Amino acid sequence: MLNNQSENNIVSEKDIIKKAIMDYYHEGHVKNDPDFYKNILHDEWKFFLFDENNHLKIVDKHEYLLWYNPDKVNENLNWKTKFYNVDVTGNIAAVKLRIECEEVGYIDYFNLMKINGNWWIVHKLSYKVK
Repeated sequence: MLNNQSENNIVSEKDIIKKAIMDYYHEGHVKNDPDFYKNILHDEWKFFLFDENNHLKIVDKHEYLLWYNPDKVNENLNWKTKFYNVDVTGNIAAVKLRIECEEVGYIDYFNLMKINGNWWIVHKLSYKVK
Protein backbone atom coordinates (compact mmCIF):
# COMPACT_ATOMS: atom_id res chain seq x y z
CA MET A 1 0.00 0.00 0.00
CA LEU A 2 1.30 3.45 -0.90
CA ASN A 3 1.62 6.12 1.73
CA ASN A 4 0.50 9.69 1.07
CA GLN A 5 3.99 10.86 0.16
CA SER A 6 4.35 8.10 -2.45
CA GLU A 7 0.92 8.94 -3.87
CA ASN A 8 1.89 12.63 -4.05
CA ASN A 9 5.15 11.74 -5.82
CA ILE A 10 3.22 9.70 -8.38
CA VAL A 11 0.75 12.54 -8.92
CA SER A 12 3.56 15.04 -9.40
CA GLU A 13 5.37 12.70 -11.82
CA LYS A 14 2.13 12.39 -13.79
CA ASP A 15 1.92 16.19 -13.94
CA ILE A 16 5.57 16.41 -15.06
CA ILE A 17 4.91 13.88 -17.83
CA LYS A 18 1.76 15.67 -18.99
CA LYS A 19 3.58 19.01 -19.05
CA ALA A 20 6.50 17.54 -21.03
CA ILE A 21 4.11 15.99 -23.56
CA MET A 22 2.20 19.26 -23.94
CA ASP A 23 5.35 21.40 -24.14
CA TYR A 24 7.16 19.26 -26.69
CA TYR A 25 4.95 16.66 -28.38
CA HIS A 26 1.76 18.72 -28.61
CA GLU A 27 3.63 21.91 -29.52
CA GLY A 28 5.66 20.00 -32.12
CA HIS A 29 2.36 19.28 -33.86
CA VAL A 30 1.06 22.84 -33.42
CA LYS A 31 4.24 24.41 -34.80
CA ASN A 32 5.04 21.54 -37.23
CA ASP A 33 8.56 21.87 -35.84
CA PRO A 34 10.89 18.88 -35.35
CA ASP A 35 12.99 20.74 -32.78
CA PHE A 36 10.22 20.35 -30.19
CA TYR A 37 10.34 16.54 -30.48
CA LYS A 38 14.07 16.48 -29.75
CA ASN A 39 13.21 17.35 -26.12
CA ILE A 40 10.83 14.41 -25.56
CA LEU A 41 11.71 11.61 -28.01
CA HIS A 42 14.61 9.44 -26.89
CA ASP A 43 17.32 8.91 -29.52
CA GLU A 44 16.38 5.21 -29.67
CA TRP A 45 12.67 6.09 -30.00
CA LYS A 46 10.54 3.92 -32.30
CA PHE A 47 7.06 4.53 -33.72
CA PHE A 48 4.90 1.52 -34.58
CA LEU A 49 1.87 2.04 -36.83
CA PHE A 50 -0.18 0.45 -39.58
CA ASP A 51 0.11 2.12 -42.98
CA GLU A 52 -2.77 2.74 -45.39
CA ASN A 53 -2.54 -0.92 -46.52
CA ASN A 54 -2.71 -2.14 -42.91
CA HIS A 55 0.94 -3.22 -42.94
CA LEU A 56 3.12 -2.71 -39.90
CA LYS A 57 5.51 0.18 -40.29
CA ILE A 58 8.27 1.05 -37.82
CA VAL A 59 9.65 4.59 -37.95
CA ASP A 60 12.77 5.77 -36.17
CA LYS A 61 13.32 9.25 -34.73
CA HIS A 62 15.37 10.50 -37.69
CA GLU A 63 12.67 9.60 -40.23
CA TYR A 64 9.89 10.98 -38.03
CA LEU A 65 11.58 14.35 -37.64
CA LEU A 66 11.77 14.64 -41.43
CA TRP A 67 7.95 14.68 -41.54
CA TYR A 68 7.86 18.12 -39.89
CA ASN A 69 8.75 21.53 -41.29
CA PRO A 70 7.88 24.80 -39.52
CA ASP A 71 7.82 26.60 -42.87
CA LYS A 72 4.78 24.50 -43.81
CA VAL A 73 2.78 24.98 -40.60
CA ASN A 74 -0.95 25.58 -40.96
CA GLU A 75 -1.59 28.14 -38.24
CA ASN A 76 -5.35 27.83 -38.73
CA LEU A 77 -5.45 24.33 -37.25
CA ASN A 78 -6.68 24.00 -33.68
CA TRP A 79 -4.69 21.15 -32.09
CA LYS A 80 -6.09 19.51 -28.95
CA THR A 81 -4.59 16.86 -26.72
CA LYS A 82 -6.67 14.86 -24.25
CA PHE A 83 -5.05 12.52 -21.73
CA TYR A 84 -6.94 9.29 -21.07
CA ASN A 85 -4.40 7.66 -18.79
CA VAL A 86 -0.98 8.28 -17.27
CA ASP A 87 0.39 5.31 -15.34
CA VAL A 88 3.71 5.69 -13.49
CA THR A 89 5.74 2.96 -11.80
CA GLY A 90 9.09 4.20 -10.54
CA ASN A 91 11.08 5.46 -13.52
CA ILE A 92 8.79 4.07 -16.23
CA ALA A 93 5.39 5.23 -17.43
CA ALA A 94 2.65 4.54 -19.97
CA VAL A 95 0.40 7.22 -21.46
CA LYS A 96 -2.73 7.01 -23.58
CA LEU A 97 -3.87 10.23 -25.23
CA ARG A 98 -5.79 11.62 -28.15
CA ILE A 99 -4.26 14.34 -30.31
CA GLU A 100 -6.28 15.93 -33.07
CA CYS A 101 -7.04 18.93 -35.20
CA GLU A 102 -9.59 19.63 -37.91
CA GLU A 103 -7.68 17.46 -40.41
CA VAL A 104 -6.45 14.43 -38.45
CA GLY A 105 -6.88 12.62 -35.16
CA TYR A 106 -4.92 9.88 -33.43
CA ILE A 107 -5.01 7.78 -30.30
CA ASP A 108 -1.40 7.47 -29.16
CA TYR A 109 0.12 5.10 -26.65
CA PHE A 110 3.52 6.07 -25.26
CA ASN A 111 6.04 4.16 -23.19
CA LEU A 112 8.31 6.53 -21.28
CA MET A 113 11.42 6.22 -19.15
CA LYS A 114 12.87 8.72 -16.72
CA ILE A 115 16.55 9.01 -17.61
CA ASN A 116 18.90 11.43 -15.85
CA GLY A 117 15.91 13.25 -14.36
CA ASN A 118 13.98 13.73 -17.64
CA TRP A 119 11.02 11.80 -19.03
CA TRP A 120 11.62 10.47 -22.55
CA ILE A 121 9.16 8.77 -24.89
CA VAL A 122 10.89 5.57 -25.99
CA HIS A 123 8.04 3.96 -27.96
CA LYS A 124 4.88 5.16 -29.64
CA LEU A 125 1.89 3.22 -30.99
CA SER A 126 -0.69 5.18 -32.91
CA TYR A 127 -4.17 4.55 -34.24
CA LYS A 128 -5.70 6.97 -36.75
CA VAL A 129 -9.25 7.93 -35.77
CA LYS A 130 -9.84 10.56 -38.47
